[in-house]
Amino acid sequence: MPKDKHIQSQIKRPHNELLLLELIRANGSMSKADLTRASGLSAQSATVIVNRLVSEGLLRAEASIKGKIGQPSTPYSLDPDGVLSIGIKVGRRSLEVIVMGFDYQIIEQRLEYYDFPHFPTIRESVLREVANLLAALTDGQRSRVVGIGIALPDELEAWEATVGAPEGAMSHWATANLATDLENAFALPVTALNDASAACLAEIATGNSLGHDCFVYIYVGTFIGGGIAVNGKLYTGQNNLAGAIASMPISVVAEGKAQQLLEGASLHYLEESAEAGGLASDVFYTENLHDDTARAVFRSWLDVAAPQIAFAAVIAQALFDADAIIVDSSLTRHLNAELIKAVNDAAFAHYDHRGLKGTTIISGEIGISARAIGSGIAPILAEYALDKT
Repeated sequence: MPKDKHIQSQIKRPHNELLLLELIRANGSMSKADLTRASGLSAQSATVIVNRLVSEGLLRAEASIKGKIGQPSTPYSLDPDGVLSIGIKVGRRSLEVIVMGFDYQIIEQRLEYYDFPHFPTIRESVLREVANLLAALTDGQRSRVVGIGIALPDELEAWEATVGAPEGAMSHWATANLATDLENAFALPVTALNDASAACLAEIATGNSLGHDCFVYIYVGTFIGGGIAVNGKLYTGQNNLAGAIASMPISVVAEGKAQQLLEGASLHYLEESAEAGGLASDVFYTENLHDDTARAVFRSWLDVAAPQIAFAAVIAQALFDADAIIVDSSLTRHLNAELIKAVNDAAFAHYDHRGLKGTTIISGEIGISARAIGSGIAPILAEYALDKT
């Protein structure tokens, strides 16, 4: 990659260019007349900007539409190859590396699984996969890569015993800086996010078809996590820890310690139960369950997890007054639907909702790739978001 690529990607684009790009992203293909009306710009200004964005490869003209009156109308859409990014999700059980287009669709994807995230091994895999993906792009595509996004859990070194790693095997994470390693290796800006925040960003940008403006997001992965959307934007808090529901206590102190949400509502415990029953740990992520043993294992986990997630959802509603509580997971869509039903049943059977303006608990729309998709969206937003907050 050219050394000036990092500098290039930091150039601030004019507000009106970003405005038209955001309008098209939000509404789909739009004509110059549509953009003029929606933006409040003059027809001449909108035309000049659209023509410039087309010449730069950010927009592309679609087939003209013949109207009843006047000249045919030409709609314009985002050019998927106009901007590319690299997204990386480092999980406690798997690594996912993607190339993402300007339309937020995955162009290429690499997956790797492991027993626990050993930093030297992860670092080697990440650098290799990013290099391979960049090498597979054409020269033109590589010149349009604006950055790298990386989504990973906070304080990975603290989860060593929980994920079953040998003592000391994850200690490297305490001083590791994978973002800096990537910047140095590829001369591209790197945007780092908590993995659950990245999943929330994916829901904001590519899910949320009901258009909820403010919501609390819960992602049930190997370990449960969360995020918060405010006015259609990801809110990360002063220390990038907003939505850290895994640490939420869900019991009173007993024997000197309160149980936290992550201790019962994480898929890590479902995987452990599956393996103890002679099942593959990934059976809940790849297929609908027909095996009686697998169904029983899932049901047992659900009986514990759903009431705990319901407790967190009601607390979140009370604190945030959200439009909705959105719950997504790495489970198959069928099993995720069962989870949502069980959470709703528990939330409305056991808690008094007086004083709360409705508690709407619904399913997220992205699923198992939400964290990787969010990591790929982040560097595109870093350059092309109208509102940088």
